[in-house]
Amino acid sequence: MTKYGAPPPVLLHNARPGPYWFLSGDDAMSARVLAHDWSSSALGSLDTWSTHLQSVVSTVLAMPFPTLLWWGGSLTQIYNEAARKCFDVLKAPQSLGQDAAACWAADWELLGGQLAQVASTGRAIRHQDMLIPIVRNGRLAECYWTYSYTPLFGASGTVDGIMIASTETTERVVAVRRQAALDLLRGGLAGCATMAEAEAITRLVAASVPRDILALGFPGDAALRGPGRRVAIEAGTAGAAGQAGKFLLEFLASETLLHDLAFEQFLQQFASIVASAMQGLEAAIARDILREERDRLLLDAPVGAAVMIGEALNFQLVNPMYAMVSGREADWMVDQDFLDVFPELAGSPVHRSFLAVYRDGEPFVGEETLVQLHKHGGELEDRYFTYNLSPLRRLDGGVYGLMVIAVDITVQVQARTQIQRLNVELNQSSRAKDEFLALLGHELRNPLAPIVTALELMRMRDTVTQREQAVIGRQVTHLVRLVDDLLDVSRITRGKIELRKEVVPLARVAGKAAEMVQAAMQKKRQVFDLDIAPVDLCVDPARLAQVLSNLLTNAVRHTPEGGHIALSATQGGGMVTITVRDNGAGISAELLPRIFEAFVQGERKLQGSVGGLGIGLALVKSLVEMHDGTVSAESGGAQQGSRFTICMPTGLGYRANLTHADGVRPQDDIAALVELVRARPSRVLIVDDNVDAADFLAELLSSWGHSVRVAYDPGAAICACTGRAPELAILDIGLPGMDGYQLARQLRQLPGCSELDCIALTGFGQETDKARSEAAAFIGHLVKPIDARQLLQVFIDRR
Repeated sequence: MTKYGAPPPVLLHNARPGPYWFLSGDDAMSARVLAHDWSSSALGSLDTWSTHLQSVVSTVLAMPFPTLLWWGGSLTQIYNEAARKCFDVLKAPQSLGQDAAACWAADWELLGGQLAQVASTGRAIRHQDMLIPIVRNGRLAECYWTYSYTPLFGASGTVDGIMIASTETTERVVAVRRQAALDLLRGGLAGCATMAEAEAITRLVAASVPRDILALGFPGDAALRGPGRRVAIEAGTAGAAGQAGKFLLEFLASETLLHDLAFEQFLQQFASIVASAMQGLEAAIARDILREERDRLLLDAPVGAAVMIGEALNFQLVNPMYAMVSGREADWMVDQDFLDVFPELAGSPVHRSFLAVYRDGEPFVGEETLVQLHKHGGELEDRYFTYNLSPLRRLDGGVYGLMVIAVDITVQVQARTQIQRLNVELNQSSRAKDEFLALLGHELRNPLAPIVTALELMRMRDTVTQREQAVIGRQVTHLVRLVDDLLDVSRITRGKIELRKEVVPLARVAGKAAEMVQAAMQKKRQVFDLDIAPVDLCVDPARLAQVLSNLLTNAVRHTPEGGHIALSATQGGGMVTITVRDNGAGISAELLPRIFEAFVQGERKLQGSVGGLGIGLALVKSLVEMHDGTVSAESGGAQQGSRFTICMPTGLGYRANLTHADGVRPQDDIAALVELVRARPSRVLIVDDNVDAADFLAELLSSWGHSVRVAYDPGAAICACTGRAPELAILDIGLPGMDGYQLARQLRQLPGCSELDCIALTGFGQETDKARSEAAAFIGHLVKPIDARQLLQVFIDRR
C-alpha cells in the first residue's frame, strides 16, 4: 500500500495471479521454497498456507538484506536469498523448513533468550553491533550484526511469527576498533622516552586488540609461535645520516577475521606509527614530560603492567590489573622492592628473569610459567602467567629499570589440563571398548568354528539335507558378518565397510531378508505382505539383505501379536523405492529426528540389532548411503505404526564389471580346490582347547587326505611332536597357559620342527592381530569360524 491508500497501478500490472503468487519472484529462494516439500512440516503444504503467511513470505523473499521468518509454535524457518548467501548454516538443504532452534543450535542460548523477550512482550526489539561468530568458508569468523526481531500478529492478536531483519556491521565495528587501537598506539608512543619503552607500549597496544593481533615481534625477537597467520610489515624510517632505512614488524594475526585489504592497511598503519615513533626517539626527548602519559596508559591498560627501577626492582607504577593478578593492593606495592612485595619468589625463575633483564638489557618474552603466590595473604596458590619484560634505558643507553606486562592464564591452563585429562580418560575408555569388542567377537566366533566345520563335513557326506545345509550356511555367513561389524563400530559409523557388489534380483534379496525374520513373525502370528517389483539391482546382496532384515526385525519387535507388516518395492526412473511398514508402537516425535544415530535408544529402542546395541539403524543408514541411496523414517507417533523408506539407484550402469549372482565363478568350485590339496598330503598338528572345534577340523582335514594329530593344550601339543614331527601346525592363539605364538616358538625348538609351518587360528581378526601373526612367521591367519576356501588356499599357497 502507498502512503495514500491504493497501490500504484504498475504493481497491479506486474502482479502474477495464481495460487503461489507469493513465490512468483525470479530469485533462487522463491524457487527453493516452491520446490520444497512442506507437507511434512508444521506449516503444512503450500495450498494450506494462510493469506497472512503468504504475504509475510512474499515480503521476506523480496527483502534486499538478510531476512529470516520463524513461523508458528515450532518456529519453522524460511529465509531469503540474501540470508542464504550470508550464513553458511542456511546453505544446508535441511535448513529450509527446519525448526529455528535446531538450525541455530550453536547460538540458540543467545537468540532464544532474545526471541522469548519478543514473544512475551509482543514488542519489536533491535540489537546493534552484536558479536555473533558464524562459520564461513569452513572456519569460525568474527562477525558483528545489527538486527531486529519484529513480531507478526495474526487476526486474533496473537504472535503468529517473528521476522528477523539483519545487517552485518563487522566492517564498521572492526574499523572503529582498529582506529581506536591506532589512536591508542599514537598516544602511547608519544609518551615514550626510550626505544625499550616504545617496544613495550607497542606490545601493550597489540595485546589490547587480540581479535586482530595475537602476538607481535620486533627485530631480534624469537620467532612467533602459536596458531595464526604470520605477517611481516616493513615501514620506512630515516637513518642518522638521513639515508632511507627499513623497520620490520612481524605480526601473528588472528584467523577469525578476513585477511583483506583493510586488514593489511591496518597492519601497515600500525607498523608505520611504530616506525615513526622509533625515528622520533632517536632524538633527545625530555623523558620527564613524556613519562606521565606513559604511566597513564599503563594504568588504564587491559592487562597487568608495572614499572620497576634499580637492581632492587622498586615498583614505581602498578596498574589495577597487575595488582589484581598479584593479589596485592596497588597503592601498597608502589615504592616497595620486589622481594618485599613477593618474598615467596626469592630465587625463583621469575625473580631471576627480572634481574637478568635489568643486568643484561635484553628483553624477555616469558611463555607459560608456573608462579606460586600468596594471594591476599592466603596459602600458596599455583598461578600461571605469560609475561614480557622490557628494559628501560636512559638516553645514554644504560638500563635504569624495566617494564612488566603480565597476563594471568591460570583459567586457560586449568581448562587445558582438564581437557587433557578427559582425553586420557576417553582414550582409556575407547581402548577398553575395543578390547571388550575384540574379546566379545572372539567368544562369539569360538562356537561358530565347529558349526562351520561340521557343515562342511555334512556337505561332503550328506546330499539329502542340501536345502537345510544351504539355510544354515547362509545364516552362519550372515552371523559372521554381523560379528565382523561389531568388532569395528567406528568403521560402521564412518561407512568404511567394503561392498561386494553383484547384479541380483531384488526379489531374491527381499526373500532372504524375510526368511531371517520368518520364525519371529510366525511366533507372534503377524500378517506379512511381500510385494516386490521384478527388478535387478547392482548391490551387495548380503548387505542389502542385512538392511532389510534389520528393518523387518524392528517391525516385528515393535508390532503386537496379530499385527500387520509389509515389505514392498517399486521401480521408476532408474531408482528403486523399498518400503517397510508396520502398524505397531510407532516412533515418538522426540526420537524420530535421531532415529538413525548410532547408540541412540528411546523407549521404542529401534536402533540396534537383536542384542540392543544401538547400531542397527545407524548401520542401515550407512549401508544405504554406500549404495548411493537414502533412508527415511516416518511415524504419526505412539501406536501409529511406522514407515521406513529406502530410495536407491539400480546401479546397472556398472553391470559389465560385475558377476551376476546366477553365475558360477571358478574360485567358488571348492571340489577343485580340495583335489589340489589332496595331491600333496601333509602331517598336520591341530592345537585348540575347544574340543568340538579341534575334532571337527581334524575330521575335515583327514577327509582331504592329511595325516592329523589333535592336542587340546600346549603340553599335549609338545608331546605330540615327539617321534615323527608334523609339517604343519594349526594353532589356536588363545590357548590356556601359553598362547599360540609362544607355543610356535617352543615347537620350532624341538628336533625336526625348526622349519615347521604354523597357521594362526583365532577369534581376533583386527589388522594388529594379523600383523602380529606375520611378525611371528605364521604363514596364515584364519579367523574363526574358518572358511573352507581360505583354509584350502593356505594349503595350496604352501607349495
